[in-house]
Amino acid sequence: MHPFTNSHLHKGRQLLLSLLIVPFFVFSCDAVDSEREFPTSDRDKLARFNDDAFVKANPDYFEAWELALWHEGGLRPDPEEAVMFLDHREAIRNAFANDLPEADQDFTLPWVPGALIIGADVRHMVDVMDGFFRDFNQLDPGLAPDSIAFLDHEEFSEHFFFLAYFDELLNVEEMARIYQRLPDVRFTDPDYLAVWAGNPFPVYPGYVNGDFYYLFYKTTYVTERTTLVKVEPRGLQGWRAELVTSYIPGEQPPSNARDIIRQIRSDFNERFLDETSLQRVETLRERIDRVE
Repeated sequence: MHPFTNSHLHKGRQLLLSLLIVPFFVFSCDAVDSEREFPTSDRDKLARFNDDAFVKANPDYFEAWELALWHEGGLRPDPEEAVMFLDHREAIRNAFANDLPEADQDFTLPWVPGALIIGADVRHMVDVMDGFFRDFNQLDPGLAPDSIAFLDHEEFSEHFFFLAYFDELLNVEEMARIYQRLPDVRFTDPDYLAVWAGNPFPVYPGYVNGDFYYLFYKTTYVTERTTLVKVEPRGLQGWRAELVTSYIPGEQPPSNARDIIRQIRSDFNERFLDETSLQRVETLRERIDRVE
C-alpha cells in the first residue's frame, strides 16, 4: 500500500462509505532544502526531485512537486518546474511567515497523491478482492498500480468500486482518464473525498497574465483574512515575494487585486470543483449507488 496515503485511506473509506448512506517548482545557489539546514545548489535540487522517496519524506519538496504537477497537469511533473516552485515558496516564507502566518501553509492537492477510485464491472469483484484486476494487463508498462484495495459493493448494483495505489508520484487526474478507457471500468475518480471537507484550501496558486500569484486564506471556522502574494521574476538575488493585498472580511481589495483573486478562484474551481464540490460529490455518490 502507498506509504503516503495510509492515513488518507481510512478517511477515504469512511467518507466513501458514508456517501452510500447519506446523500451528500536561480541563479542563486544559496537556497536551503526542506530541512533548512544546508545550502543546496539548483543541480542538487533537480537530482532530489528525481528521488521519489526523498520527495515524499521532505514536505517542502513534496509541496513543490504537487505545485508543479497541478500547474502543468501532465502525467509527471517537470523537475525544473518543481525547483521553481520550491524557490517560490521559500521566498514567500522568508518574507511573510512572521507577519502573515498563513503564508507558511502548504499547498494541498484536491485529491490524495497516489490513490485512484475505480468503479468496475461486478464480474471482477472476487478477483479484485484477491488483489488482481485483469484489465490492468492492457495498460502500457509502468501504468499499472502497485497495489489495489477493495472498497465496497452496493447490493444489486452491476458495478463495485476499489482503490488503486501508485508508488511513483504520478498525476492521478491523468491516470483517471487513462483508466477510463479500460473496457470493464465504469468510472474513475481521483480520491478527492479524503481531502476536501467543505473548507477553503490553504493555498491557491495562480498564473495570471504571465505572473505567478499565491492566494492564502487564514481560517478557523470562518475566513479571517485573505492574502494575495506575487512572486517577482528571479534576478541576481533570486525570486522576490511581493505583497499585493491582505484584508479581513468587510474590507475590499484594490480592483486590480480583486480581478486576480477572482481569476485564481475561477481557474481552480473550473479544474477541480466542476462548478461546486458538492456537485462533484453527488455525482460520485450517484455512480456508486446506481443500479444498472
